[in-house]
Amino acid sequence: MKQLLKKIYISIGIAGAFTVASCNTDFLNTKPLGEATKDDVWQDPALAEAFVNEIYNGLSSGGFLETMLSSATDETMFTHNYGMKNMGEATISPTDAEYVNTRGTFQWGEMYKRIRACNVFFQNIQKVPFDKTATGERLKGEVYFLRAYYYHQLVRAYGGVPLVDVVYTLDDKDYTIDRASFSDCVEHIVKDCDSAVFYLHAKDASIIKGRATEGAAMALKSRILIYAASDLHDFPTAKAKSTVVAAAQKPEVLAYTSGSRTERWQRAKAAAKAVMDLGRYSLAFPSPATPEEASTNYQQLFLADNTESIFSRYFLNTKSEAGGQIGLYNGLNGYHNWSGNTPTQLLIDDYEMSDGTLFNWGEASHKANPYRNRDPRFYASILYDGANWRQRPTDVASKDPANQAQTGVYEVWDPEQQRIINSPGLDTRQGPVENWNGSFTGYYMKKFIDPNVDAQYFRQEVPYPVFRYTEILFNYAEACIELGEDGEARDYLNKIRTRAGMPAFTESGAALKARFQREKEIEMVFEEQRFFDVRRWMIAPATVGRALRGINVVGKLKPNVKVTLYQRNETNYDYTYTAVTLVNENRIWLDKMYFMPLQRDEMNRNNKLVQNPGY
Repeated sequence: MKQLLKKIYISIGIAGAFTVASCNTDFLNTKPLGEATKDDVWQDPALAEAFVNEIYNGLSSGGFLETMLSSATDETMFTHNYGMKNMGEATISPTDAEYVNTRGTFQWGEMYKRIRACNVFFQNIQKVPFDKTATGERLKGEVYFLRAYYYHQLVRAYGGVPLVDVVYTLDDKDYTIDRASFSDCVEHIVKDCDSAVFYLHAKDASIIKGRATEGAAMALKSRILIYAASDLHDFPTAKAKSTVVAAAQKPEVLAYTSGSRTERWQRAKAAAKAVMDLGRYSLAFPSPATPEEASTNYQQLFLADNTESIFSRYFLNTKSEAGGQIGLYNGLNGYHNWSGNTPTQLLIDDYEMSDGTLFNWGEASHKANPYRNRDPRFYASILYDGANWRQRPTDVASKDPANQAQTGVYEVWDPEQQRIINSPGLDTRQGPVENWNGSFTGYYMKKFIDPNVDAQYFRQEVPYPVFRYTEILFNYAEACIELGEDGEARDYLNKIRTRAGMPAFTESGAALKARFQREKEIEMVFEEQRFFDVRRWMIAPATVGRALRGINVVGKLKPNVKVTLYQRNETNYDYTYTAVTLVNENRIWLDKMYFMPLQRDEMNRNNKLVQNPGY
């Protein structure tokens, strides 16, 4: 090979000698107009900022991906059976982990790619000739936040990971590195968050929407410290609850093996309180007058920025971003949408009645109409049979002038045959619009879907809330509960309840903890909280381990009624609702699922890595 290269160099040299004798060679030094060298980047403030902009791409579309993380929980089911099924069936392995550690926002290689970019930035930022020191400080703060965020994505999926703060080069002789302890990873993230706060302090006015802020860094610190204090990451607690976790080869990689949980909860409480004390964020629409207003407010909360927006991923239609297609991905098939992530009956049953009591299929009034007198957030988050929605597409409008979700089977009068026939709803898998799509569960997402956008043709510009103020209140309340400060916890939980139009909590102790966990499930639905919460609370067997459930809705004409075009009407129809177990996924829980597996390729590249237990 060296001999060949030598011949190439000689040939180039000979050719160059003839060229010099015949013409000007300045064009040989011309730089490509569409590219910048690495040296150029660190000599130009604008290019340095563009470098940071690219690091943000690791955020992907936030939670607005075609296959949502909610479908790896009891919140939703992914209709199309790819990229998710073996998560629900607990058959993932180091060679086939499907969705979670192949999706961009958790993928090992993708996160380390962004972390490396952060490290390259820190290695070179001092070279950039910024006219104003504040710009360089702001960029430092943003990159500290981004590195902390990407590490937190890895840690909450896998446990402790290798901590890499240097830029490897071809001169390095060894690229292998051990997984750091869980506690060291937490401290690394906290330290980066604190550094971000230092550099971003008092700079909110100069920060473009969508970039990291002081509040975002503090919110991330609050989240990781709540995780750190939880059951799954306290090894004495975790091993008592799971023999699989107890068999971990290196338990310190997954959890704290010693130390005070009380101190960890106190630290988590303080971090949440620090965000609250900033005074920059508050609950949006805090005091609705009626349940109907509470429902409307909650729906609007997720369509645009508001007072509780801390850090969001924004989308512009001019960029044709995937995150703007959340309506198309999840909308009703009777609107020519894809019906992707559809709410389960398990989730629906967890919504309380409007008086704060639990929904119960054994109650005759609940079974007779399970959609009457529910938590106002139900009506803002879920499209159920008979729910009002946007105008139908022109080719479907004549079939449904009422613009209501049709997820059942209804009797109608056929004048040609002079008899009653069964007519599948427009939004079912047997309907006349798109029978290859359609929900198996009988429900559709409403939260985050802009009713003013025809998702079949247009994208929406609804932001994805990576951090919002309500999460901070939950973090604070959770820490208070664990510290035995029930009254303080209730005060803040009841602010959330009041905004939702729901009765206040009065419980204490274990009962309050159970109500808190259900409240967070409902309030934060579809926001990528549930996947991690059920794990860190170690309640996954009783929640995401449940069999998949949906609903069968049947509308029968009352005697002597002849309706030729279906529309929901209790005067004309008697309705029955039957919760059913679905066979599309054999959902179970295995304790190996508390942590995601390290992919075999990564293990082969780095023989110092230790696999998570159960794989």
